[in-house]
Amino acid sequence: MEIVTRKRLSCTWQDTEINTGCRDNEVLMLDRARTILRQEAAALEDLSNRIDQRICKLANYILTLSGVVIVCGIGKSRLVGEKISATLASTGTRSITLDPVDALHGDLGRVRPGDLILALSNSGETAEIMQLTCAVRQLPVIVALVTGRASSPLARAADVVLDIGSIEEACALGLAPTTSTTAMLALGDALALLVQERRGFSRHDFARLHPGGSLGRGMMRVREVMWPLESIPVLRPNTPLSIALLSICGASRRTGVAAIVGDRGKVTGLLTGEAIGRLVESGAAHDLSDPVERHMLHPTTWISGQASLDEAVQLFHRDGIDPVPVYDEQESFIGLIFRQDVVRPSER
Repeated sequence: MEIVTRKRLSCTWQDTEINTGCRDNEVLMLDRARTILRQEAAALEDLSNRIDQRICKLANYILTLSGVVIVCGIGKSRLVGEKISATLASTGTRSITLDPVDALHGDLGRVRPGDLILALSNSGETAEIMQLTCAVRQLPVIVALVTGRASSPLARAADVVLDIGSIEEACALGLAPTTSTTAMLALGDALALLVQERRGFSRHDFARLHPGGSLGRGMMRVREVMWPLESIPVLRPNTPLSIALLSICGASRRTGVAAIVGDRGKVTGLLTGEAIGRLVESGAAHDLSDPVERHMLHPTTWISGQASLDEAVQLFHRDGIDPVPVYDEQESFIGLIFRQDVVRPSER
């Protein structure tokens, strides 16, 4: 019994020592992580003071460009270039990426007169980009370079140079591209947003380019997703239920709903095929001769076609009705919007 107790005490002491060592290591690691972030933040602060009118010159080139912005780089710079190109494209500037190696083996055909080559090379000596630059000079294109060496061979061959300066990498070995690629990425963001703002790229433009994303979708207008009049049966209040049923079933788009419109062109009620179906199932066939106004639902609210989808979602959540009539600026009935078209399944 004594031996077992000693072993347990021994194990407890060892576990305590290991846990203490782990905590000390975590403190050191956390300090190192914070140092890395501070180093990269300081590099961006230095870059904000370093950039000059050349970024404005490059932005103006892009604004007047007849072609596309072709972003290229090798290694980590290529990955940064893909992000810059994607940001340009999503903010209104036509842009693609091009692998310099592939370009030298046939993909140079992607480059057309009027394009702008935006090359990324921290050293300014990337051989493949140098060869690409020489090759495209036979065309009327603009060559811009983002580099850490403004006196490099690539810089001398470029039309515009954005100099990020000599940046010490956050890597303990000073080798892995870290702080330099962060600087390139941030500079690319600054360039893309300068062009976006000068171009007058609006929230509506952003929504048009992001129809599948939650941000863009929320900025779309109700009129863009509503069911227009030509897809909805529009009936008078005295229309017999039998005619209404045929209209709902024969509609080009099966909404299962008919809008009942009064003399002033306003929606006075909504009739669902489901309601008529319940009458048929109950055996009240004679009721199909009734006018629709006796069985319609009276809408308690409406929404403007200019309203955003976010406003429509709020309306559905607040009032719990479905569908909702849509009116234009002249307060004319122009369509219906359904809950399922704007409220995601997870939000219902």
